[in-house]
Amino acid sequence: MLDHHDPASKPLLTALVAALEERLGTDHQATLNALSALANLGRDLGDQAGRIEAIERVLASYDRQGRQEEALMAALGLAMAQDETGDAEAALRTYASAHARAERIGRPELRSQVLRNWGLALKEAGQVGPAEQRLTEAVDQARRGADHDTVGRACIALGLFLQHEERLPEARTVLEEGLADMDPVHPDAIIGRSHLGAVLDGRTCGCGDMAGTIADAFREFVITRLPADLLDRLDVAIEDGDFKIEVGLRREPTQGELDRLNEVFQTAHAEFRHRISEPRYAG
Repeated sequence: MLDHHDPASKPLLTALVAALEERLGTDHQATLNALSALANLGRDLGDQAGRIEAIERVLASYDRQGRQEEALMAALGLAMAQDETGDAEAALRTYASAHARAERIGRPELRSQVLRNWGLALKEAGQVGPAEQRLTEAVDQARRGADHDTVGRACIALGLFLQHEERLPEARTVLEEGLADMDPVHPDAIIGRSHLGAVLDGRTCGCGDMAGTIADAFREFVITRLPADLLDRLDVAIEDGDFKIEVGLRREPTQGELDRLNEVFQTAHAEFRHRISEPRYAG
């Protein structure tokens, strides 16, 4: 219920954390949840020091309790917070520590996630060689796991890196692999498809026709969830910040198919509408 844009929310939430610590203890899940909320509030209010302090307290608690995977996620959050404050060196140290944590846990999906984030941070820090190494390792680790989204996210991160390094054939291969099994509504899939379009046009930067990419993803989302012989055509475009849709049917649908058609379109609208207004997806 807090207003994340009102600075007065911080003392209220800080008092709640103190009360929970006193009543329930520093390692109680309710206390940790309140600290996580305080970290998110710090991000929204621009209080990066407070955000980092709250994450560090959560991380310390998970370490005390031996909750390794939760501690790893907290470490990744800490690295991101440090990076957003402009302290790249601290962030890279935290990513290295998070990688050691992931190695101890041993799950390839977690290793891939850490390596991907670490590689992106290295790229932002201008360390191109180490960045490529980590991003490539992220893809290798993801392939050893069983999660399609992890493979997709790792491949897309590496594909964008290769695109910006003017290695377009390599970028195309890895982007196509990453997109093959991802849900088209996934934010990374939308980014990947748009950049793949730019790669196919021979461009080393830019995200292509983002509005067109979102429309294509909307179309694929619908088509793959309906009987193959029902639709004759489905035209999707984005005009004036909303979807314009034209549907042609091959045959008369049953009532069940009609209900399913309406349900799928409603879901697609709910999933994709906010993508149009997000700045990084702006057409």
